[in-house]
Amino acid sequence: MNNNIVAEIMNIVKTTKNNIDREDKLRKYFEAKMCEWIRQALEAIDRELAVQYGKEGWHVERRDNRTVQTTYGTISIKRRRMCKDGEAGIYPLDKELGIRRYQRYSAYFEYHVARIAAKTVYRTTALAVNTLTPSEISHQQVGNIVKHVGEKYAEWEKEQQQDECGHVQELKTPEVLYIEGDGLEIKGQKGNHMEVHRFQIAEGVTEHKNRRELVGAHYISDFEHRKAVKAMTDYLSMHYDLSKTIVMSNSDGGSGYTAQVFEEILGRTKRHEHFRDRYHVNKKIKDRIAWAGKDLISELHKALRTHDWDKVSTVLDTVLSRAQDEGQSEHTERLRSYLQRNWDYLRNMKQRGLEAYEKLIGTCESNHRLYSYRMKKQGRRWGKTGGLGMVKILTGIKNGDLRLALAAREEYFEHAPSENFRGAVRQALKKAKQCLHEGVIHGRIYLDAPSSSPIGKLAKVIA
Repeated sequence: MNNNIVAEIMNIVKTTKNNIDREDKLRKYFEAKMCEWIRQALEAIDRELAVQYGKEGWHVERRDNRTVQTTYGTISIKRRRMCKDGEAGIYPLDKELGIRRYQRYSAYFEYHVARIAAKTVYRTTALAVNTLTPSEISHQQVGNIVKHVGEKYAEWEKEQQQDECGHVQELKTPEVLYIEGDGLEIKGQKGNHMEVHRFQIAEGVTEHKNRRELVGAHYISDFEHRKAVKAMTDYLSMHYDLSKTIVMSNSDGGSGYTAQVFEEILGRTKRHEHFRDRYHVNKKIKDRIAWAGKDLISELHKALRTHDWDKVSTVLDTVLSRAQDEGQSEHTERLRSYLQRNWDYLRNMKQRGLEAYEKLIGTCESNHRLYSYRMKKQGRRWGKTGGLGMVKILTGIKNGDLRLALAAREEYFEHAPSENFRGAVRQALKKAKQCLHEGVIHGRIYLDAPSSSPIGKLAKVIA
């Protein structure tokens, strides 16, 4: 068999005219061979499974074809459908391998398609898959896979909340915890808009050369604010005891992201300090009084850094005196109201006696990029199901647990083999074992004489 394969490879090398054709034909050759070997192995296991299930009263009804696309090619197999009195018919091979009914793609294939789709549009994803794998897929099918994988991740998140809430486990008690929340608006279909509600936590930061990475980071995202709040509340209660932890929260103060919302999420803490996000404060100042000039805006920033309301009020009075119309006056007063309303949250870490800790608040905005780059560019519009599927996939990638979630939800990844399956594989292996031999039998002349004798000289020549 090995010699035949080598001969076929040499024939391909011989008959191809250039390197591109040669590699293309070799790839297709190996893909076809691999799929054929896997087909033979699965059908051999299916035969033995029929024997194992037969001992329990099952009998073969018929053999049906089944085709599943995988990362290494399209597998087409014939497997037995078995029946038993009082029981629904089953396909033992499908049951033991964890292949879903009507499943067209393997879970591992769907996982990689979802990862590619998280970086580029569906048509480009389909092109990449069709170019780099032996499988064929359309951009519509990519969209269906995104929805399916997103649903599986959402189900896994929900199961984690339900499964672990009643379990006793050692809770983490970090000295400090950072939590942030913010919303990201994306365009929906038919002129509608949807908001991605996001929360994130972190325990600290590590530095790798010029890069900083959050420690203990976890991200929650959903289209429904209520679900996102509940998911973050459940996650914190399952993993942390915050009674001895200083918690720093940060947000833009928008609806759903007030200090009171964070109080509800956190529950009991050693100390909770809420900050108003500096990026949004600076943006508010620029939007309201950009016409006042750089000098006055710079003075206002200095007053805010020292957290001196008298100085802030004096600068705003000067700005108001330079207003040229009612609109500018109104914007100035609205800025004054905004700063006064959020005054307690504008103190910096040093002014709160927290200068000993890392300044990690304000990272939520930058972490929007993974979502905004994929979901907001080039005029993209999303349906609710497809949009939520992509949000969940991006969150799974950000958390680094997308594959783990699919493994927990898909028996195709991790299916505990039954005794019937183990017995069938053992029997199939016994029948598959072959006696390996060399094409030429090597031997030597037994020498029971001096090497100078005629037989000794002949042995030297042959050796």
